Amino acid sequence: MKKIFLIITVLFFGFYATAQDKIYKLKGNVIEAKVIEIGTDEIKYYLTSSPEGPVYVVDKSSLNRIEFADGRIEKYHVSYKDPESYEGQLTKGIKVNFLAPLLGYSQFTFEKSLSPLKSYELSLGIIGAGKNQDLLGYYVNNQYKSYKRSALGLFMEGGYKFKKIPTFFSKGTRMSHIMQGNYFEPKLTLGYFSDHALNYKNNEPQVEKRSNIFGALTLNLGKQWVFGDKVLLDVYSGIGYAFDNHNRSQDDFFYDYYSNNFAIQKLGSGANVGINGGIRVGLLIK
Repeated sequence: MKKIFLIITVLFFGFYATAQDKIYKLKGNVIEAKVIEIGTDEIKYYLTSSPEGPVYVVDKSSLNRIEFADGRIEKYHVSYKDPESYEGQLTKGIKVNFLAPLLGYSQFTFEKSLSPLKSYELSLGIIGAGKNQDLLGYYVNNQYKSYKRSALGLFMEGGYKFKKIPTFFSKGTRMSHIMQGNYFEPKLTLGYFSDHALNYKNNEPQVEKRSNIFGALTLNLGKQWVFGDKVLLDVYSGIGYAFDNHNRSQDDFFYDYYSNNFAIQKLGSGANVGINGGIRVGLLIK
Protein backbone atom coordinates (compact mmCIF):
# COMPACT_ATOMS: atom_id res chain seq x y z
CA MET A 1 0.00 0.00 0.00
CA LYS A 2 2.85 2.34 0.90
CA LYS A 3 4.49 1.60 -2.45
CA ILE A 4 1.31 2.48 -4.35
CA PHE A 5 0.95 5.76 -2.44
CA LEU A 6 4.61 6.59 -3.15
CA ILE A 7 4.17 5.91 -6.87
CA ILE A 8 1.06 8.13 -7.08
CA THR A 9 2.85 10.92 -5.22
CA VAL A 10 5.84 10.75 -7.56
CA LEU A 11 3.62 10.76 -10.65
CA PHE A 12 1.60 13.73 -9.32
CA PHE A 13 4.60 15.90 -8.59
CA GLY A 14 6.20 14.80 -11.81
CA PHE A 15 3.14 15.96 -13.75
CA TYR A 16 2.99 19.26 -11.79
CA ALA A 17 6.65 19.89 -12.49
CA THR A 18 6.10 19.50 -16.23
CA ALA A 19 2.83 21.46 -16.27
CA GLN A 20 3.14 24.80 -18.03
CA ASP A 21 1.19 27.86 -19.07
CA LYS A 22 0.63 28.58 -22.75
CA ILE A 23 0.59 32.16 -24.05
CA TYR A 24 -1.20 32.51 -27.40
CA LYS A 25 -0.26 35.59 -29.43
CA LEU A 26 -2.51 37.27 -32.02
CA LYS A 27 -0.26 36.16 -34.88
CA GLY A 28 -0.65 32.52 -33.88
CA ASN A 29 2.63 32.03 -31.99
CA VAL A 30 2.41 29.94 -28.80
CA ILE A 31 4.84 30.53 -25.93
CA GLU A 32 5.34 27.72 -23.41
CA ALA A 33 5.95 29.58 -20.19
CA LYS A 34 5.37 30.07 -16.50
CA VAL A 35 3.45 33.31 -15.94
CA ILE A 36 4.76 35.12 -12.85
CA GLU A 37 2.95 38.46 -13.00
CA ILE A 38 -0.14 39.92 -14.75
CA GLY A 39 -0.13 43.71 -14.82
CA THR A 40 -2.55 46.29 -16.19
CA ASP A 41 -0.94 46.40 -19.63
CA GLU A 42 1.68 43.64 -19.69
CA ILE A 43 2.49 40.06 -18.68
CA LYS A 44 5.78 38.83 -17.17
CA TYR A 45 6.87 35.21 -17.56
CA TYR A 46 9.68 32.66 -17.59
CA LEU A 47 10.19 30.34 -20.52
CA THR A 48 9.54 26.71 -19.59
CA SER A 49 12.95 25.84 -20.99
CA SER A 50 14.57 28.49 -18.71
CA PRO A 51 12.83 28.32 -15.32
CA GLU A 52 15.67 30.26 -13.72
CA GLY A 53 15.14 33.27 -15.98
CA PRO A 54 15.54 35.72 -17.62
CA VAL A 55 12.13 37.35 -17.13
CA TYR A 56 10.29 38.18 -20.38
CA VAL A 57 7.61 40.85 -20.82
CA VAL A 58 4.80 40.92 -23.40
CA ASP A 59 2.09 43.53 -24.00
CA LYS A 60 -1.49 42.36 -23.44
CA SER A 61 -2.64 44.05 -26.64
CA SER A 62 -0.55 41.54 -28.64
CA LEU A 63 -2.12 38.48 -26.99
CA ASN A 64 -5.14 36.36 -27.76
CA ARG A 65 -5.31 34.37 -24.52
CA ILE A 66 -3.39 32.48 -21.84
CA GLU A 67 -4.15 28.86 -21.00
CA PHE A 68 -2.87 28.22 -17.49
CA ALA A 69 -1.55 24.90 -16.25
CA ASP A 70 -4.56 24.43 -13.98
CA GLY A 71 -6.93 24.64 -16.98
CA ARG A 72 -8.03 28.23 -16.44
CA ILE A 73 -8.23 30.41 -19.59
CA GLU A 74 -7.87 34.18 -19.62
CA LYS A 75 -8.78 36.03 -22.85
CA TYR A 76 -7.22 39.37 -23.75
CA HIS A 77 -8.05 40.17 -27.36
CA VAL A 78 -11.72 41.11 -27.55
CA SER A 79 -13.64 41.53 -30.78
CA TYR A 80 -14.85 45.03 -31.61
CA LYS A 81 -18.10 43.42 -32.83
CA ASP A 82 -18.79 41.78 -29.47
CA PRO A 83 -21.20 43.83 -27.29
CA GLU A 84 -19.49 42.38 -24.21
CA SER A 85 -16.42 44.43 -25.15
CA TYR A 86 -18.39 47.55 -24.20
CA GLU A 87 -20.12 46.16 -21.13
CA GLY A 88 -21.16 48.85 -18.67
CA GLN A 89 -20.89 51.73 -21.13
CA LEU A 90 -23.73 54.18 -21.70
CA THR A 91 -25.36 53.76 -25.12
CA LYS A 92 -27.57 56.87 -25.36
CA GLY A 93 -26.70 60.51 -25.75
CA ILE A 94 -28.26 63.96 -26.05
CA LYS A 95 -26.42 66.61 -28.11
CA VAL A 96 -26.87 70.26 -29.06
CA ASN A 97 -25.58 71.91 -32.23
CA PHE A 98 -22.96 74.24 -30.77
CA LEU A 99 -22.88 76.88 -33.54
CA ALA A 100 -26.53 76.74 -34.62
CA PRO A 101 -27.77 79.70 -32.50
CA LEU A 102 -25.34 81.98 -34.35
CA LEU A 103 -27.08 80.94 -37.57
CA GLY A 104 -30.60 81.58 -36.32
CA TYR A 105 -31.80 78.27 -34.89
CA SER A 106 -31.24 75.69 -32.15
CA GLN A 107 -30.97 71.94 -32.68
CA PHE A 108 -31.22 69.04 -30.22
CA THR A 109 -30.25 65.46 -31.12
CA PHE A 110 -30.89 62.10 -29.46
CA GLU A 111 -28.62 59.19 -30.41
CA LYS A 112 -29.01 55.50 -29.51
CA SER A 113 -26.38 52.86 -30.19
CA LEU A 114 -27.80 49.64 -31.63
CA SER A 115 -24.51 47.75 -31.92
CA PRO A 116 -20.77 48.51 -32.08
CA LEU A 117 -21.26 49.27 -35.79
CA LYS A 118 -24.60 51.07 -35.92
CA SER A 119 -26.71 53.72 -34.23
CA TYR A 120 -29.61 56.00 -35.08
CA GLU A 121 -30.21 59.72 -34.50
CA LEU A 122 -33.35 61.87 -34.21
CA SER A 123 -33.11 65.67 -34.19
CA LEU A 124 -35.47 68.56 -33.53
CA GLY A 125 -34.62 72.04 -34.79
CA ILE A 126 -36.29 75.24 -33.60
CA ILE A 127 -35.96 77.98 -36.21
CA GLY A 128 -35.95 81.41 -34.61
CA ALA A 129 -34.27 80.22 -31.39
CA GLY A 130 -31.07 82.02 -32.20
CA LYS A 131 -29.66 85.16 -33.78
CA ASN A 132 -32.20 87.08 -35.86
CA GLN A 133 -30.65 87.70 -39.27
CA ASP A 134 -30.71 91.13 -40.90
CA LEU A 135 -32.29 91.68 -44.29
CA LEU A 136 -30.47 93.97 -46.71
CA GLY A 137 -30.88 97.56 -45.56
CA TYR A 138 -31.83 100.48 -47.84
CA TYR A 139 -32.25 104.28 -47.83
CA VAL A 140 -35.58 106.10 -48.04
CA ASN A 141 -35.50 109.94 -48.04
CA ASN A 142 -31.88 109.77 -46.90
CA GLN A 143 -32.80 107.65 -43.91
CA TYR A 144 -31.41 104.15 -43.56
CA LYS A 145 -33.91 101.40 -42.81
CA SER A 146 -33.24 97.75 -42.06
CA TYR A 147 -35.48 94.80 -41.27
CA LYS A 148 -34.98 91.49 -39.56
CA ARG A 149 -35.65 88.16 -41.18
CA SER A 150 -37.74 87.11 -38.13
CA ALA A 151 -37.90 83.45 -39.11
CA LEU A 152 -40.00 81.07 -37.03
CA GLY A 153 -40.53 77.35 -37.56
CA LEU A 154 -39.44 73.77 -36.95
CA PHE A 155 -37.56 71.00 -38.71
CA MET A 156 -36.87 67.36 -37.96
CA GLU A 157 -34.03 65.06 -38.97
CA GLY A 158 -33.48 61.33 -38.83
CA GLY A 159 -30.27 59.49 -39.61
CA TYR A 160 -28.70 56.04 -39.41
CA LYS A 161 -24.99 55.85 -38.60
CA PHE A 162 -22.69 53.21 -40.06
CA LYS A 163 -19.41 53.29 -38.14
CA LYS A 164 -15.95 52.53 -39.42
CA ILE A 165 -14.48 49.98 -37.02
CA PRO A 166 -11.96 49.31 -35.60
CA THR A 167 -11.37 52.77 -34.19
CA PHE A 168 -9.90 54.27 -31.03
CA PHE A 169 -8.70 51.18 -29.20
CA SER A 170 -7.57 51.69 -25.64
CA LYS A 171 -4.33 49.99 -24.66
CA GLY A 172 -4.94 46.59 -23.14
CA THR A 173 -8.17 44.66 -23.21
CA ARG A 174 -11.04 47.09 -23.78
CA MET A 175 -12.37 49.31 -26.54
CA SER A 176 -12.59 53.00 -25.78
CA HIS A 177 -16.37 53.48 -26.22
CA ILE A 178 -19.21 52.07 -28.30
CA MET A 179 -20.42 55.60 -29.21
CA GLN A 180 -17.04 56.73 -30.52
CA GLY A 181 -15.59 56.62 -34.03
CA ASN A 182 -15.75 57.69 -37.66
CA TYR A 183 -19.11 57.27 -39.34
CA PHE A 184 -21.14 57.53 -42.53
CA GLU A 185 -24.76 58.64 -42.12
CA PRO A 186 -27.65 58.96 -44.60
CA LYS A 187 -29.95 61.66 -43.19
CA LEU A 188 -33.46 62.89 -44.01
CA THR A 189 -34.47 66.49 -43.20
CA LEU A 190 -37.97 68.02 -43.37
CA GLY A 191 -39.06 71.44 -42.13
CA TYR A 192 -41.28 74.51 -42.31
CA PHE A 193 -40.80 78.15 -41.32
CA SER A 194 -42.14 81.62 -42.03
CA ASP A 195 -39.88 84.64 -42.53
CA HIS A 196 -39.64 88.10 -44.09
CA ALA A 197 -38.24 88.78 -47.54
CA LEU A 198 -37.31 92.11 -49.09
CA ASN A 199 -39.13 92.94 -52.34
CA TYR A 200 -39.47 95.87 -54.75
CA LYS A 201 -42.89 97.05 -55.89
CA ASN A 202 -43.50 100.33 -57.73
CA ASN A 203 -39.78 101.04 -57.33
CA GLU A 204 -40.15 100.99 -53.58
CA PRO A 205 -38.63 98.38 -51.27
CA GLN A 206 -41.14 96.41 -49.23
CA VAL A 207 -40.89 93.62 -46.70
CA GLU A 208 -43.26 90.71 -47.24
CA LYS A 209 -43.95 87.64 -45.15
CA ARG A 210 -43.63 84.27 -46.82
CA SER A 211 -43.98 80.55 -46.01
CA ASN A 212 -41.19 78.06 -46.62
CA ILE A 213 -41.26 74.28 -46.93
CA PHE A 214 -37.94 72.52 -47.33
CA GLY A 215 -36.28 69.14 -47.13
CA ALA A 216 -33.17 67.20 -48.03
CA LEU A 217 -31.64 63.76 -48.24
CA THR A 218 -27.94 64.08 -47.47
CA LEU A 219 -24.98 61.75 -47.04
CA ASN A 220 -22.91 62.82 -44.05
CA LEU A 221 -19.39 62.01 -42.92
CA GLY A 222 -18.43 62.63 -39.33
CA LYS A 223 -16.36 61.73 -36.33
CA GLN A 224 -17.50 61.42 -32.74
CA TRP A 225 -15.37 61.40 -29.60
CA VAL A 226 -16.27 60.34 -26.05
CA PHE A 227 -14.41 61.91 -23.12
CA GLY A 228 -14.46 60.33 -19.70
CA ASP A 229 -17.31 57.98 -20.67
CA LYS A 230 -19.63 60.96 -20.32
CA VAL A 231 -19.05 63.89 -22.74
CA LEU A 232 -19.71 63.70 -26.51
CA LEU A 233 -18.15 65.74 -29.29
CA ASP A 234 -19.50 65.19 -32.80
CA VAL A 235 -18.24 66.96 -35.95
CA TYR A 236 -19.90 66.29 -39.31
CA SER A 237 -20.67 67.64 -42.79
CA GLY A 238 -22.75 66.37 -45.68
CA ILE A 239 -24.05 66.95 -49.19
CA GLY A 240 -27.09 65.69 -51.07
CA TYR A 241 -30.42 66.40 -52.73
CA ALA A 242 -32.32 69.44 -51.38
CA PHE A 243 -35.64 71.06 -52.24
CA ASP A 244 -37.97 73.88 -51.16
CA ASN A 245 -41.08 75.64 -52.44
CA HIS A 246 -39.23 78.59 -54.02
CA ASN A 247 -37.85 79.17 -57.49
CA ARG A 248 -35.52 82.13 -57.74
CA SER A 249 -36.19 82.55 -61.45
CA GLN A 250 -39.90 83.06 -60.73
CA ASP A 251 -39.93 84.71 -57.30
CA ASP A 252 -39.44 88.44 -57.54
CA PHE A 253 -37.79 89.00 -54.17
CA PHE A 254 -34.80 91.29 -54.20
CA TYR A 255 -33.09 89.82 -51.15
CA ASP A 256 -34.78 86.88 -49.50
CA TYR A 257 -32.22 84.31 -48.27
CA TYR A 258 -33.67 82.00 -50.90
CA SER A 259 -30.90 79.42 -50.54
CA ASN A 260 -30.64 79.44 -46.72
CA ASN A 261 -33.06 77.02 -45.09
CA PHE A 262 -31.14 76.95 -41.79
CA ALA A 263 -30.53 73.19 -41.50
CA ILE A 264 -29.78 73.00 -45.24
CA GLN A 265 -27.88 75.49 -47.38
CA LYS A 266 -28.83 75.17 -51.05
CA LEU A 267 -26.12 75.76 -53.64
CA GLY A 268 -28.03 78.36 -55.65
CA SER A 269 -31.70 78.97 -56.27
CA GLY A 270 -32.28 76.62 -59.16
CA ALA A 271 -29.98 73.82 -58.02
CA ASN A 272 -31.30 70.91 -56.00
CA VAL A 273 -27.98 70.39 -54.22
CA GLY A 274 -27.66 71.19 -50.53
CA ILE A 275 -24.98 71.03 -47.86
CA ASN A 276 -25.08 70.84 -44.09
CA GLY A 277 -22.71 70.51 -41.18
CA GLY A 278 -22.22 71.18 -37.52
CA ILE A 279 -20.35 70.75 -34.28
CA ARG A 280 -22.42 69.02 -31.62
CA VAL A 281 -21.62 68.60 -27.95
CA GLY A 282 -23.56 66.55 -25.45
CA LEU A 283 -23.76 64.06 -22.62
CA LEU A 284 -24.22 60.31 -22.42
CA ILE A 285 -27.32 59.24 -20.51
CA LYS A 286 -28.81 56.02 -19.11
